[in-house]
Amino acid sequence: MFELTGYWSLLYQIPVGLIGLSFMVFIHELGHFLAAKSVGVRVHTFSIGFGKKLIRVKRGDTEYCLSAIPFGGYVAMAGENPDEGGYGATDEFQQKSVPARLWIAVAGPLANIVFALAVLFGLYLAGVQEPKQGLVVGHVEEGSAGEKAGVRVGDEIVAYAGKPMKDWEGFVQEAALSGDQLRPLHVIRDGEARELKLEAKPDPRFGVALTGILGEWEVRIHKLIAGKPAALAGLKTGDVIESVDGAAVPTSIALIDMINGSQGRTLQVAVRRGSGEGEKLVIPVTPAYDEESKRYLIGVYPASMIPTELVRRGVVESARQSAVTTWGHATLVFRTFGKIFTGQVQVKALSGPIGIVQMISGSLQQSFQKFLEFTALLNTNLGIMNLLPLAITDGGLILLLLIEAVRRRPVSLKTQSVINRVGMSFFIALFLFITFQDILRVPMLLN
Repeated sequence: MFELTGYWSLLYQIPVGLIGLSFMVFIHELGHFLAAKSVGVRVHTFSIGFGKKLIRVKRGDTEYCLSAIPFGGYVAMAGENPDEGGYGATDEFQQKSVPARLWIAVAGPLANIVFALAVLFGLYLAGVQEPKQGLVVGHVEEGSAGEKAGVRVGDEIVAYAGKPMKDWEGFVQEAALSGDQLRPLHVIRDGEARELKLEAKPDPRFGVALTGILGEWEVRIHKLIAGKPAALAGLKTGDVIESVDGAAVPTSIALIDMINGSQGRTLQVAVRRGSGEGEKLVIPVTPAYDEESKRYLIGVYPASMIPTELVRRGVVESARQSAVTTWGHATLVFRTFGKIFTGQVQVKALSGPIGIVQMISGSLQQSFQKFLEFTALLNTNLGIMNLLPLAITDGGLILLLLIEAVRRRPVSLKTQSVINRVGMSFFIALFLFITFQDILRVPMLLN
């Protein structure tokens, strides 16, 4: 859609990301709120965010708030906290039956998952841009795992680690979770099936494994710098660069290398302008040497984009595909944590609030479709994470309620208090660590 760089990008990311994060929390807390009301539990407060209440409105027994710290939210119910006790009123949380309390606990995560399904269903029904072709390799980085495995430009990836590969996103995810293990990579080369052995290498910056394999994507001019060679020669934003001096341009990285390799020689840049097949032009451009970066440049921000086509689905197929996608998002959570516990993926691969805020705004910069897809992914992740049987999560409460149902009496207040304090200490430490990693990644994301 559009691109911002440097600190302008940061100023844009903060409000847009916070709005997206707050809305996700709103959906979650709305689930708890509606479930509590449905079984007759009195709700004191419905807050988006924590800390000082900036905006508050009282309706009936409930105060609706927008609070200062937007990383979360809460629904405060009467008699909810075992440490505080209650007055024994019939509209208190602790006075309700186990099934009623289970319904309230499950409703928050369930709301996020249902919302994700609804977003994807509407998206697939309206139509989404999907790749026109398979996973055709357009560039292999020098010294990368892909080069060592023998992957070549023009290879079509059909399977990796025993799983069929349908899109680049799935391939990148599978490689990221592979750790440093040697896995089979099946490709089609010159019409023949071949099996290679690929060992993706962990990247210390992100804590996940990378392959250095990039697709055969369209290289589109995302932004032009006024007064630089490309703009002066007549290139325009949105032009697709197809070749340079007759050589195909598979990726933006390849384009940058071609320009620098010219050593200032005039290049014949073939572009496609406009929608569809568009207008074909060949424009001579003479790169200029940039003292700051110590390389030849033409003054463009290129973006590698997968050639896509609009695909619309019927009601039944949209429902099926939204369920398949949501299931994939849900299982990815468990696979990621499993890889972290086995040491194949580092904890720094997780993103905290800062990272999530950046990714929300970044997805919107790409396209509205990417924004909606990422919103669905985040809501599914939030729902699944909160169902895990960990202290201070909804899943922790669900586990205690299930134990109560089996024992026919609740876990003692002392035990619940100890569990909550230990769990809170663990999550605060994890939160601080992940947030610190987010901060370290900010300079890379500003470029």
